[in-house]
Amino acid sequence: MARTVFEVRVDDATLAALAEMKTTFGVKSTAEVIRKALALARVATQCAAPDNSITILSGPNEERQRVLLSS
Repeated sequence: MARTVFEVRVDDATLAALAEMKTTFGVKSTAEVIRKALALARVATQCAAPDNSITILSGPNEERQRVLLSS
């Protein structure tokens, strides 16, 4: 796999979210978090409704959350 290095400037909240996602995804690097997040975004956009939204359901009796993927 070819590798490209690029610089990303993020605020403290984004940095904290990336660190949290390392634990959530069970990975060691920020690059792995970004790869998994991109894969998840790809699946979400492929499965989106015609209005470009997805609905997330945590469990059988949980409240549904509608997320609009585009502004």
